[in-house]
Amino acid sequence: MLSTEHAVFLKFTLTGDRYGTEPEREAIYALAHQLEEALEAAGEGQVDGNEFGQGAAQIYLYGPHAGTLFEAIRPVLQRAGLQPTEAVLRYGDVDDEGCRVEVVPL
Repeated sequence: MLSTEHAVFLKFTLTGDRYGTEPEREAIYALAHQLEEALEAAGEGQVDGNEFGQGAAQIYLYGPHAGTLFEAIRPVLQRAGLQPTEAVLRYGDVDDEGCRVEVVPL
């Protein structure tokens, strides 16, 4: 990951224990794989992992422009079985505390 890349964080609310149910975790792993394929095909960025805990999960995506990155993954999200509750689009470097951040309810 380049430090000058923009980011999109997909946030999920989980059921079950702190880490969600096994089917939820499997659905998020599968979605991350589908997102990676879509980004690779579009040449728009990459999936950089996920995180589970406290009844929530996130998938981290990075690319040259947060808006373009989000538009590249939107068709995959519309077909996903487990839907994120929101997407956080970060238009700037991870170290740039003053960069524009947009929260998109899903």
